[in-house]
Amino acid sequence: MADQVPIKGIFNGSGDPTGLAEFTTSDTIGYADGGTGLSTLGTSGQVLKVNSGATALEWGEVEAILNIDGMTDGSSITIADTDKFAISDGGVEKYIEASQITSYVQSGISALDATQIADGSVSNTEFQYLNGVTSNLQTQLDNKASTGFAIAMAIAL
Repeated sequence: MADQVPIKGIFNGSGDPTGLAEFTTSDTIGYADGGTGLSTLGTSGQVLKVNSGATALEWGEVEAILNIDGMTDGSSITIADTDKFAISDGGVEKYIEASQITSYVQSGISALDATQIADGSVSNTEFQYLNGVTSNLQTQLDNKASTGFAIAMAIAL
C-alpha cells in the first residue's frame, strides 16, 4: 500500500470547521498536538533530539554519544601511541591519543619530589645521596663495622 496524504480540518478560530485540505510538504504537526514538528527525516547518522529551547524535536549529530556499557572488553589489548581515548573538556567531547597520556604521565614523574615518596620524611638532598649505591646499604654498613672492629681488636692486641 502506498503512503496516503493525510487531510486536515481548517478552522476559523472559533472552533467551527470551515473545510478540509490535504497536508502539504511544508505542513507539520506541533509536538503539543502529538506531532514532532519536523518537516524532514534528517540525514544518515543523525539522531532525533530535543532542541536547546526544549520546545521541539530536531535532528543532530551523534559524535557526542558514547555508550561505555555497550562496549566490548579491550583490557587484553596492547595500547599503541595512536590509539584514541574519549575525553570531555568542559562539556566539549574530544579525543586524545595514548602518546599524549604518556607525555603527561612522564612530565609528572620527572617532577617527582622525594617528599612524595613513602611518608614524606626524606628530602630531595637525602634521596640524592643514594646515587651510586650498588648494593644493600645495611649490608655495606655491617661490613664496615665488622672490618673496623677487627682492626681495633688487632691494634689492641
